[in-house]
This record gives sequence, structure tokens and C-alpha cells, in this order.
Amino acid sequence: MANDIRSKTILVLDDMTAVRSAMRHVLASMGATKVDLAADGDEALRRMAAVPYEIILCDYNLGEGRDGMQVLEEAKQRRLIGLSTVFIMITGEASLAMVLGVVEYRPDEYLIKPITRQVLEDRLEPIVARKMIMADIERAVRDGDLSKAVAMAGAQIQAQPQHALDLLRVRAELLLRLGQFEAAGESFEAAGRIRETFWVKLGRGQVRYYAGDYLTAGQCFQNLINENKMNTEAYDWLARVHQATGNPEAAKEALSCAAQISPRSIQRAQALGTLSMRLGDTATAESALRNAVRLGRFSVHRDPSDNAHLSRVFMERGNSKEASRTIKEARKNYPSDTKANLVLAIAEAATYQQLGLADAATKAMTEANNAYRAAGADLPADLAMELAKICHANGKDEQAAAIMSDTVNRHVEDTALMEKAKEAYNSMGMAQAGEELISTLWAKVAAANNEGVRLVREGRMNEAIVLLEKAAREMPRNPTINMNAARVLLLVMEKLGRRPDMLARAKEYLDRVPVAQGVHDDKFQRLRGAWVKLAAQQQLT
Repeated sequence: MANDIRSKTILVLDDMTAVRSAMRHVLASMGATKVDLAADGDEALRRMAAVPYEIILCDYNLGEGRDGMQVLEEAKQRRLIGLSTVFIMITGEASLAMVLGVVEYRPDEYLIKPITRQVLEDRLEPIVARKMIMADIERAVRDGDLSKAVAMAGAQIQAQPQHALDLLRVRAELLLRLGQFEAAGESFEAAGRIRETFWVKLGRGQVRYYAGDYLTAGQCFQNLINENKMNTEAYDWLARVHQATGNPEAAKEALSCAAQISPRSIQRAQALGTLSMRLGDTATAESALRNAVRLGRFSVHRDPSDNAHLSRVFMERGNSKEASRTIKEARKNYPSDTKANLVLAIAEAATYQQLGLADAATKAMTEANNAYRAAGADLPADLAMELAKICHANGKDEQAAAIMSDTVNRHVEDTALMEKAKEAYNSMGMAQAGEELISTLWAKVAAANNEGVRLVREGRMNEAIVLLEKAAREMPRNPTINMNAARVLLLVMEKLGRRPDMLARAKEYLDRVPVAQGVHDDKFQRLRGAWVKLAAQQQLT
């Protein structure tokens, strides 16, 4: 072990000076010579941005500021750690909630204090050994060449059969990102022949989900839950299946179960809060959004929309004092943030209007309208519709209609959301106009997408490009149309090679997808990855 660790760059993160010193001493006794120390999450992330650490030992409890899970979460989000990085979480607490919370963020290992040299050696040795074979694969991933990374993982499976299980997992997850679902399924099955792990069974469900086989996917995730009620990730995926099949109540129930088991996932809290709001369950929405706001204080996934939604829930529950306090607190936490200015101005306008403070409501509405024109593309649909209703209440019907039209254009495929849009149109006395817009636009999107898919399947790529680019010009605000236009251009380039004009057009279409929507859209992420790979290639002569 001493020879393995001697050349490694190591970061020790703990808020207690004595513990950091003791850990450095233990590592030195194991032969480590390149050990850095950090006292809090901010310092650790600064160091990770400057140095590609090979081993990170991170305490869970770091006092004021980020905790260890949030450090790991942000490091992954910012790609400060990769496939070959060893990340070990250390905690002094062994409660079930703590362990589940730590495991959800997938550190390579977690250790319970106190830690001896023997324990550290025993845990580090096998992890370091298997991580070493991931270094070249990681470089390909960082370069955006996922296909090369897949090929390298396959070669390593042959060369390093003792690490086949870990390599098959990496290969399968890369194939999912590439949208090669059948090949990903084959990798999961190969891994299952070695050992039927949780992630193998979860992967089978993910493959079926991405292939559109929601019935089989749901059965896979439900079976995992039946095997072990503590499998929170299975609940999350089951919720996605229920959402995709139009059963939001069942999705809420699945998310609620996962949140009760492991309450420290901010993204789960956000999903549960917004879904509960849509369903009118203000009690669950308040609890989940309170948790999201609390967890978001030091999280890379924090979002001012959580505060705006929480304020709205307070108002719906008749608690105007808490609604105002929530907005004021958020203003302090998001200074000079464009999106925050927008969503919080909407929340303020709604609050003032409900309280009968006409002048204050008008002022907030004006601020919100100005911000919307600058950043409306990244506004959650429910807040956009709230702004439209506020505009209508203040005699700004033209602005209200424009905001609703833009929102429908972006989300027309979301059936549940379109029902909310119809309710909003009805409340503003625009029911017929809203019904006509939604039905007409839905028909246009469906027709363009269906015809485009047919042309691609028949290999008539040029016709598909003409059709989908025409649709993108006619419906420039619709994410699905823009993603499909980008997709067909990328498919052509994957066969014929990089073309600068096509590459630029594909980027234009992908850039039209709102950030908030693209982050959580699996198809968008795969398309963005394919674009990055092609952009990195040498231009053909």
C-alpha cells in the first residue's frame, strides 16, 4: 500500500485542526508525501479546482457552511472529481438516516470514526487498485469523447477481468448517456452474470424507461423496493415512470416515501415540493419546500424558485407573514441574481395583490415584467402563469396573453401542465383562445415530430432536416422541436463527419432549450454530449 499511495495527491477535509493533523500523520506513516488540508467546504472546492486530487478524505460534519455531502455534490457537478478519483466520506454518526444520506451521493466508501491506520489501509487499497484503471477512460470522458471511453472500458474488461464488474458499470452508464440503450442493457446483463447487485437491477429498469417501456421499467423499480424498502433511488425512478404515464399522485407518493427515508436530497425535495403544489397538496408542498430551501443554503442545486414556490404555498395557506419573510430572506441570499430578481418579484407581486396592497403589487409586477423580458426562458411554467394572472388583474391583458402563449409554446407536450394553463386562461376570461392555441400547437408539434421520426427511420435524412428545421423556425420556443432539429443534424454528422454549418445550427437549436429544462432532460443531455464530441473533432478538409 505504501508504494501505491506514495505518489498520490491527497486532500484531507475536516473542520477540526487536531483531526486534520492526525490524519496527515496517519497518511505519512503509510508513505504519503503529497497531502493537503482544508478546514471547510469552500477551501476544499478551491483546492480541488486547482489540483486534480487522486484521493479525497472528507468529513461529513464541517460545522457552519457546506457539509461533506454538499462538497461531494458540487465537486461532481463542477467535474472537479472523476472516475479515477477516490472520494471517502468520514462520519462520526452511524445512524441509518446518515448512512443512507451519504450513500445516495455515491462516495467510493464511508468510514465511521475513529479511524486507525489499519482500517484506512484496508479500505483504501482495493479502491485505489480499481480506480487506477479508470484514469484513461476518465480523460476520454473529460474530452467529451464518450464513444472512445466506452471502447476503452470494453478493452479494460478484457485486460482486467478482476475489475470487470466496476468497468461494466461505467460502460453501461456511458452507453445510457449516449442513448445506446440496447448496448447499455447488454452491459448491465453481463454485470448481472457476475453479481446481481442493486445497480444492475436498477440499470435494467433505466434501460426500459429510456426505451419507453414504462410498464416493465415500473415493475423493475417496484421489485427493488419490494426487496428493500430503503432503496430510495428506486422510488425516484418509480416516480419518473408515474410522471411519464400520467399518474402524478402516484409519483408524489413515491417521492414522499423516499424523502421520509432519506430527507437530505435537495433535488428530491424540490421535485416533491413542486409536484405537490401542482396537485394542490399544500401541506406536503410546504414541508418539502422548507426542506429544499434549508438544504439549498450551501448546495450547488439551490434555486430561488424554491423560495418563490414556498412563499406562494404560505399565501395559499393563509400565512402572509411567512410568505413575506420568505421573500425578504431570499432577497438577501440571492443578491444580483437575474433569475432570483424575476421569480421573487413575481412572488412579491402575488403576495401584495392578495394582501390588497395595490401600489406595491403594481411596482413588483413592473419589475417582474422587465425581468421576464430579459430572462423569461429560464422561468418555471407555474411562475410564468402566475405572472400572467397578475398582469391580467392589473389590466395588462396583452402582456398576460404573450406570457401564456410563450409558456404554452415551451410546454405543450406536458399534459398536466396544459390543464393548469387552461385553468389560468379560464380565470382570465380567455378560455376559448387558450383552448384553441393549445390544441393547434399540440397538433403542429405532434405532426412535425412524428413525420420527422418516420423520415429518420426510413433513412431520408435530408428531408428530415428540411422538415424539422422548418418546424424550428415556425416554433422557435418549443424545446422538443428544437431538440429534434438538433438531433437529426447530429445524426447526419455522426455518419458523414463534422460539418461546421450543421454544427453551428445544431448548437443554435440546443441553445434555445431553457437551462432549467435542459438540466433535467435526459434527451437534451445526450444531444449536448454528442455535440461536444463532434465539436472536438478536427474539421474535415
